[in-house]
Amino acid sequence: MNQHHIFIAAPASGGMSGQMARTLGCGQDALARAGYGPAVIGAAAGGRVHLDSQLIGDAAAGLYHLFARAQERAERFREALSGSVGRVVLYAPSYEDYYPALWRDLAARRPLKPFAELTPRLMARPRRWVNVVRDLKAGLNPREIIVLPHGSKIGEAMAALVPGASLDPAPDAETAHADTVIAMMQRLHHSGVVIGPKQKRRLARFHHQQPQGTPIAEFDPLDRASLQRRYEQDLEQMAAIDGVRIGPDEALHIAAQ
Repeated sequence: MNQHHIFIAAPASGGMSGQMARTLGCGQDALARAGYGPAVIGAAAGGRVHLDSQLIGDAAAGLYHLFARAQERAERFREALSGSVGRVVLYAPSYEDYYPALWRDLAARRPLKPFAELTPRLMARPRRWVNVVRDLKAGLNPREIIVLPHGSKIGEAMAALVPGASLDPAPDAETAHADTVIAMMQRLHHSGVVIGPKQKRRLARFHHQQPQGTPIAEFDPLDRASLQRRYEQDLEQMAAIDGVRIGPDEALHIAAQ
């Protein structure tokens, strides 16, 4: 059957997307031996295993409206494919850590309001991961959706996406900016000062070595607890959707290891 399998690591969710890209890129022969077609980025022609961290939207879409256009984007992706969609694997981090990570990702590249000013809006947001999953189900019409919960590792991701394929996981090469570096970048962005890449790297190295104070983006303990409960409710609601399961099949995960 001419089926496509899709992996989506939510933008700014750590090194999962890059790690998966390197793993699949170096494992094309292993994929072929296991009966899978080529692994590609996006909806590239000829691909059968697709990696697209922005299929649901970019980091700004995640922070400001939790990927409200996910169904529309999924429909366009589906139209570009030549066959039906089998598995969709989505890595969906927990809100209390994910929203600060989205803010940090954007803060390194553009001027932003302080994270604390966004907190009331984020806490009141009705849209959740369960809505994103429903959008993907409607837009891609896959055979199944596998949601990888917060803290999932590359082995679990591979077991979910390409069960039976023996791929060696690539190391996680992503290094996050220290808060002191992000604070420096925000000062530059807000002042309108433009510096060259080399000077920016030198400044980043200097500020990375400075003492780290209070986290630049975080929820208070009560909000964190509320968001954790919200995420747990999401997992229960997603698991109740027909054709959706949480995490890879345990037997396949053990085999992948």
